[in-house]
Amino acid sequence: MTRPRLVFLVLLLLTLALCAIPIEVVAQTAAPAPDASLAETISGTSAELVTSGSTLNQTPVLILAVGIFCVLGMIIALKLNAFLALIISALIVSLLVGLTQGGSAGARMDAVVSAFGSSAGSIGIVIAMAAIIGKCMLDSGAADRIVRSAVNITGEKKASIGLMVSGFVLAVPVFFDTVFYLLVPLARSLHRRTNKHYLRYLMAIATGGAITHTLVPPTPGPLLVSSILGVEIGMMMLVGTLVALPAAIVGLIFSIVIDNKSPVEMRPLGANENKHKPLLDNQLPSFWIALLPVILPVVLIGAGTLATTVADREDRAMLSVADIKDFDALANELAAATPNSPAGRVMASSVLNDNELALLKKPAASDAAKSEVVAVLNEVLLDQELYAEQAFLGVALSDVSKAKIGANQLRMKPVDRRRMNRALLEDAFPNLIASHDWNSPKRELADSLSLWSNPNFALLLAAICAMLTLKVVRHLSWRDLAVDVEESLMSGGVIILITAAGGAFGSMLTDTNISDTIQQAFQDQGGSGLALLVLGWSISAVLKVAQGSSTVAMIIGAGMMSAIIGDVKPEYNMVYVATAVGAGSLMGSWMNDSGFWVFTKMGGLTEGESLRSWTPLLAVLSLVGLLATLVLSQLLPLRASM
Repeated sequence: MTRPRLVFLVLLLLTLALCAIPIEVVAQTAAPAPDASLAETISGTSAELVTSGSTLNQTPVLILAVGIFCVLGMIIALKLNAFLALIISALIVSLLVGLTQGGSAGARMDAVVSAFGSSAGSIGIVIAMAAIIGKCMLDSGAADRIVRSAVNITGEKKASIGLMVSGFVLAVPVFFDTVFYLLVPLARSLHRRTNKHYLRYLMAIATGGAITHTLVPPTPGPLLVSSILGVEIGMMMLVGTLVALPAAIVGLIFSIVIDNKSPVEMRPLGANENKHKPLLDNQLPSFWIALLPVILPVVLIGAGTLATTVADREDRAMLSVADIKDFDALANELAAATPNSPAGRVMASSVLNDNELALLKKPAASDAAKSEVVAVLNEVLLDQELYAEQAFLGVALSDVSKAKIGANQLRMKPVDRRRMNRALLEDAFPNLIASHDWNSPKRELADSLSLWSNPNFALLLAAICAMLTLKVVRHLSWRDLAVDVEESLMSGGVIILITAAGGAFGSMLTDTNISDTIQQAFQDQGGSGLALLVLGWSISAVLKVAQGSSTVAMIIGAGMMSAIIGDVKPEYNMVYVATAVGAGSLMGSWMNDSGFWVFTKMGGLTEGESLRSWTPLLAVLSLVGLLATLVLSQLLPLRASM
């Protein structure tokens, strides 16, 4: 072992050992005063900066630096398996969080396990099915048939354009990782046909899929950003597409440059990947049979997404004047509210100003006054902090309220948040607020498609189609088919482990409260015009680098920009703030991003190859997206539709 690697290993072991010291021991040996907080007793963990008149806690930044040092050092310097490197790094970060925020070492290990399980639960079945689909499509000749048909249309030199366009379109209704899983077999089959440009094909898929995933609804990130910033979905789709197009073109050009400069060989994803002999053209399945495993999940997931979007636009949880049974009693209830009560939570809502608070306390005598009260209450129904357990202790909560309270609050759509808060108020004031009817015909249609549009179920059906195609084309017995499936699952299992470990590592970085530190750093930043767009991009980019999730970076970034802008709107449409935030969420993808591992392991690349291709590719998409946003905001400000 070389000396630098030995030094790094010793430092790593010392770091792990120090992090594993029981927090009680640290507190007893380093406590200068009985009332000193734990964070203040640990050397170096209370580092602060003075920024714009306020203190900025550096502890999350220091822990982030340790996490980056550990994961990069173990993978690049020690050549350690990515799964072990990520899990060890996640544990180190988690223990450091425990040292600075309180909590036992055992609890912090449980946090890593829980985050790993959550990540594996969200991607495990999808990756397993994708591994089956990929191998079966390659072995049955289905991928080869699709590639031959596409090459006949576009020509071999323009094949990468077809892959980019496919990713660009499919990632609008479908998650990026699902699109990448479905199109990777085509890239591998195309490389077998051309014997070149494998990295270009992978990057072309990533280019198209990543840019629309972060800019064009109804994927969750841009959908939530548009809602937070008050942008119409149609406007977000239109401008998001206009911003995404030049970024995709530049991204494809960049892919060609990287592929020419640093080509990557196509490696087997699992054992015996090439055990079947190539098929002749007349032995390949028909085009539509070959396309079925790709198009089936896209159609099913897209149909469910469309139905849900249409149903959400009804927003049936929104209050109307007829839903308030007694305006006078409601005003009296709110006027006499105590802090720890449902009415007190309404009156303490941060979305209300003094005039609106006064309006709620005064009985509404006219129809106009009643409409104003209802409008104010509808604003309250979108408050993320309306619910507090102590305030609703004496209230018998409905199943709807319980289910929504237990859901992921950060990623909750506005229509679902309004439903949750409406249900809470209905539970608290059954004699004042009428129950709402959620199950409209459009909602029932969306619910009926919920199973079919579930990515896990849709890809399961696609895997079955791919398996049957392989069995028929190759004339396999059920036992032989089972062997092929098992081989694909063995390779898929490794990908699941690494991707889930990456998710756990990112989750532990989130637990450092690095997002709060970033918000504090940017909270006093103002600006207008183009500076405002650059600020939105910067906030989202820093959040992305820090915690790994583009969706989380977009949601938090949009919330911060909404607070910074306030009621003074810029001279251009707010949609450009939304696209700036979306573009920023692509910057700095590395080992804490699940997309990094999807690209790396499903493509058969090394970590270093992805850092030299995927990471700069997304940086290019991010910067071009920002540039396109800046230009369009000046050439096409869309003031009339603000």
